[in-house]
Amino acid sequence: MMRGSQNVADVLRHFDSTAGQFDAIYSSTRLVDRIFRRDMYDRFQRTVEQCEPIRGKSVLDVGCGSGQYAIALAQRGAGEVVGLDFAQHMLDIAEEKARQAGVADRCRFIRDEFLAYPSTRRFDYVLAIGFFDYVRDPVPFLARARDLTGEKFVATFPRLFTWRAPVRKVRLTLRRCPVFFYSRARVAALMHQAGLAVDLLDTCGQLYFVAGTPANARRTRGGGTEDAP
Repeated sequence: MMRGSQNVADVLRHFDSTAGQFDAIYSSTRLVDRIFRRDMYDRFQRTVEQCEPIRGKSVLDVGCGSGQYAIALAQRGAGEVVGLDFAQHMLDIAEEKARQAGVADRCRFIRDEFLAYPSTRRFDYVLAIGFFDYVRDPVPFLARARDLTGEKFVATFPRLFTWRAPVRKVRLTLRRCPVFFYSRARVAALMHQAGLAVDLLDTCGQLYFVAGTPANARRTRGGGTEDAP
């Protein structure tokens, strides 16, 4: 679903082969999913809440997967949502679900690598949910997100010190898919290094949930913060 600078083929193979299973998690009624994947549902709700006001806004969903976030935001009134991914099977599911939801006219799903994506415009909201799990060096990706963010950047990072981290590491290693984990201090440092001011850095189950704005879009005057021209 997401592309890092290393092990690209392994990540692509993993998500192309598990696209259907991954998408099914969001609509699952199984108790085991509701318990052990609760943070996936929580991060979805938090992301939607962070993208308010949404009516008429533009959204770039990096590593959009099967389009769950893109479609939900379009249904809530987003004027344009661009979903970016490099797993074609994920994009096929996203396009079909957008048609079924009646929002295909406001959703575009593009197969591309984030760092190579040619857009120079800013989106009101840029999302990277579940993206940094598979990125060896997050700074170039965070810096690219900074350049494309107009109002708010929202992302998640898997927590390092949890019971699930070693289990997930073993499971994905057996599938030859790389995965990376983060401490709270490292998430804050990475955001700062990339020029993103942290407005929210919170624990969300086994994840860190972070929201921020481009630091160079702010200036302080008289003790207050306002948009820079």
